[in-house]
Amino acid sequence: MPVSENQLDHVKITKETLEYIKRKDQEREDWMRANPEEVDRRFDEFKAKFIAEDEKKRPERIRKLEEWKKLNPRKKTIYAKDKNIRQLALDEGRAERREQRNKEEKDPEIEKAKRTKQRNYSIYQANSTKYRERLPRDYLHQDSYETRLKKAEALNGCSFKTLTFKSKRFTDQYAAELESPDSGSTLEGHWVESDGKQLAISWFGGWSNLFTALSFLLMVAAVMFFFVDLVVIGFVWGDYRWVPFAIYAPMFIVGFYMLKHRAILAHRDNFYFNRHTGLVKTPHTLFRKPFYLPYEDIVCYGANERNVGSARGGSRVFVSLMVPLKYPKHYRFTKPTFYVGGSNREWDSLAYATAMTFMDTSIPLGTHLYQSIEHYFKIDKDITEKHGFPEELKPYLDPVDCQVNREAVW
Repeated sequence: MPVSENQLDHVKITKETLEYIKRKDQEREDWMRANPEEVDRRFDEFKAKFIAEDEKKRPERIRKLEEWKKLNPRKKTIYAKDKNIRQLALDEGRAERREQRNKEEKDPEIEKAKRTKQRNYSIYQANSTKYRERLPRDYLHQDSYETRLKKAEALNGCSFKTLTFKSKRFTDQYAAELESPDSGSTLEGHWVESDGKQLAISWFGGWSNLFTALSFLLMVAAVMFFFVDLVVIGFVWGDYRWVPFAIYAPMFIVGFYMLKHRAILAHRDNFYFNRHTGLVKTPHTLFRKPFYLPYEDIVCYGANERNVGSARGGSRVFVSLMVPLKYPKHYRFTKPTFYVGGSNREWDSLAYATAMTFMDTSIPLGTHLYQSIEHYFKIDKDITEKHGFPEELKPYLDPVDCQVNREAVW
């Protein structure tokens, strides 16, 4: 069908308009990068204005919250059914945290880094054409559960068995979804780590923990036996007193080296949730190689008692149990389950929900993961630190600032 002149003119005008907007956005970004002091001044003015307005509203806000507390003495305002009360509680919480931060002594270097990050974010938003640009998402998994199950079987080299899980200790199944996509675990808390393509949750008892225990054992044994030889039976050696040193010094050196470099094996102790394939890779156990399964087939339970002993003084720590509902047929004698966490129920459940929400390709990644993504982009490594940063995620980050410069990361 031939295109009319009016349609051609409309297409041309639209293209020219988009080019003009793009050029103006780029000019605005260039000006802001050339005038960082002015950007900071404007931001400080806006922040001061916002705080002043919030402080005016605060007495009335506190009064309403106090009235609600009198009517509901046993309830917390943050869990009120009334949406207005919940919002007031959130606003008051932010105001209290702001007051607390103002009282704390501030590190100039940290404050400078925060200011730089905020300025960069303002610059990215100024270039709205680039900030809101829709990038290709064809790398995200779109396969059905059945297709991904067959892919996992191909990777494992055999079909699956179904696990029927029963436990008297692990009875509390965690939710598989965050209340808010932006309120999950973070790199700062060391609960989960992500490079945008994969997300890692650490296995509680893995190779790195084994090497830590062995290294301490070697170093302590070397020191103890060396002093026993010198003090108790040292006179027996006579001219050969160098023999104990020759035996125990290598023990200590090997133990120290194992302790220092135990992180080399840390990548073997993680669950890897892959957002691009829709599969989860389990950790390397001491006698079994890892296997793959669809993320829908992995659940996490919390313990109903503090049931795992710690190496420090025989104390007890809370752990959770990651349970694959399917496992390869070549697991003949044991059914794979994995201790994870080691913090508390809230943090462990938050880590699991973060991982499952991460695998939902219908929504962008939560902003709580940006810190972790930026960390791996800066060192140009993937989550295992064995390969380069995922190429699909690089367009979402500024190559100079090493910060996310898009409205959303997919």
